[in-house]
Amino acid sequence: MNMNAYLVNLLSLLTLIPSAILCFAPVAGRLKFKKRSVITALILIFAIILPLLSYVETSLSLSYNSLILLLMIVCFIVYNALLRTHFSQSLCCFVLVCALMSFMGNFAIGFDAYLHPLSDLEHYSIEAAGFQLFISLLLCALLYYPFSKYGAYLIDNLNLNSIWLVASMISGIFLGYNLNNIVEKYSTLHTNKVARAYYVNMTLFLLLLLLLNVIFYFLVSFLVEKAKTEDRNRILEMQEERYLAQQQYLKDTGRSRHDFRHILRTLQEMLNEDATPQTARDFLNQYIEKLPVSDSADYCADPAVNAVLNHYLKMADKAGIRTSLKIILPEKLEIDNIDLCSILGNLLENAIAACQDVALEHRFISLTISPEQGRELYIAISNSFDGKPSLNGSRYRSTKKDGSGIGLLSVSTTAEYYGGSASFFHEGTVFYSNVMLKMVP
Repeated sequence: MNMNAYLVNLLSLLTLIPSAILCFAPVAGRLKFKKRSVITALILIFAIILPLLSYVETSLSLSYNSLILLLMIVCFIVYNALLRTHFSQSLCCFVLVCALMSFMGNFAIGFDAYLHPLSDLEHYSIEAAGFQLFISLLLCALLYYPFSKYGAYLIDNLNLNSIWLVASMISGIFLGYNLNNIVEKYSTLHTNKVARAYYVNMTLFLLLLLLLNVIFYFLVSFLVEKAKTEDRNRILEMQEERYLAQQQYLKDTGRSRHDFRHILRTLQEMLNEDATPQTARDFLNQYIEKLPVSDSADYCADPAVNAVLNHYLKMADKAGIRTSLKIILPEKLEIDNIDLCSILGNLLENAIAACQDVALEHRFISLTISPEQGRELYIAISNSFDGKPSLNGSRYRSTKKDGSGIGLLSVSTTAEYYGGSASFFHEGTVFYSNVMLKMVP
């Protein structure tokens, strides 16, 4: 076995390590297994597979580039299997890293052509393989922080699969461009000014890919912050609505309290004049019927949650939906009010919409919010629906007209952000939504 060829293949394969680090940087919080277990498993796999694969390549006189597509497919299958992200999200991260690393591969080929102008790709040198590993590690070091911080932000907050797929296609175009522009004969780069054009194009396209991702981040973060602001405004509007209702109730009860002594005097006069008990009872019933009744209730100590519950339960009442509630909410929560209210709003809005598709006598919503052992908060909703779920693959679509299911996906994403989970399923004509949030970080 040619030891030099073996080292070249091994060094080329070692670029999979910085590639893997970048791939996992934005999704470190979305692993299906414990982080330490995944890292240990990957180290063992790389320690065994890379030397073995390098040996096979050398023995069969195969080149790293001839196996690159097969390697990418196998690596993506393993990568996706380890994550709790949607397929489109893991695909986007993977293709982006592959595109970035393909630039490093082409730069290394250009470096090899500079060192050995009369050689070709079949005789890829050990210096070029070492250079490729070095610049791949350098790229990993430079991009790890933005990937782990800003990439994770996008994973946690962007739930539109179509956007992730479009972003994957854009990265795929750059990847395809690089794979299609692999230089086979190094002498090509030494013709006229081809080398200069090659390096300039590679540099500009790399910067363009990075710029597109920066623009993508700022665009998504703007849309996410706008959505959060709209959520806050909606909750504030609900709180204002409840506040105004309470103010009106206090105003009405103030008048009633003022009139109460007149009512007592009237009753006293009626009794003094020996009025019949029925006459006094009728008078008292008329007064009671005119007493103001508060149309809002206190379900818990949290004013924002109270406002959301009052808002949607009024909607349910107007739609003729029977509701049953069991609300036990701890006074101290490590869960942001906006996130909790967003979950409740999405679930109740979908439940109310679903109930309106069934007969009036069968409409119901059951809501339970309860803590478990002071560490987890459980939200369970069951509601009637027409028994005809709208599915997009294995994911439920929204029950609202022209709904896309983004609300349910948002609930799942928020639950995962708090280390919890969300599940949705149906049995017959009853739809179930179960959400678990960890209250202790």
